[in-house]
Amino acid sequence: MHTANPMLVCRLCGQKHGEARLEPGQCASCARCGAVLERRGLFGPDATIAYALTGLIFAVPAALLPFMTAEKLGDERVGYLFTGTRYLWGHGMALLAVTVFLFGFLLPVCLLGTLGTLVAEARLGLQPARAQGLHRAAKVLMHWAMPEVQVLAVLVALMKLGSVVDVTIGPGFWCYAAMSVFFLFAWRTFDLAPA
Repeated sequence: MHTANPMLVCRLCGQKHGEARLEPGQCASCARCGAVLERRGLFGPDATIAYALTGLIFAVPAALLPFMTAEKLGDERVGYLFTGTRYLWGHGMALLAVTVFLFGFLLPVCLLGTLGTLVAEARLGLQPARAQGLHRAAKVLMHWAMPEVQVLAVLVALMKLGSVVDVTIGPGFWCYAAMSVFFLFAWRTFDLAPA
């Protein structure tokens, strides 16, 4: 994916350093300010592709399978990933519905696809002109894609609702949680790859 630069320049202080030959799991630090110049992940560049593809695979059942089931006095309601978004949209909160959909599902899926594409093209020896644009897009998407926030929101809601109704977590939630974990792994391994 990336090759080691013959000259590493610290992004914080501008100090120039010679080439770093790193073993898996090692990092090179700036001699002047201590900032991390380059890291090499434990599993190599193929880990990013594996994590991204696994996250994308988990995204499909997360969107299709029941997220949770709430039951009270014999009345049972099944919720899916987009049930809350549809509810917000239908009750006049369109901006909030779009925000939840974008940050909780669409942007994480786009970021997984972008990371997988970047690494796959580099591994295949393709040097597309769009690679820099995709890399910048990935960095921007990372700041806005937040599936872990939605996982935490569901867990908090479960804690609050647990005493009022019987709530059962469905397979869609577990697939979404797995997608979130692989999303974080994909980004972290991509970020750790030598620049």
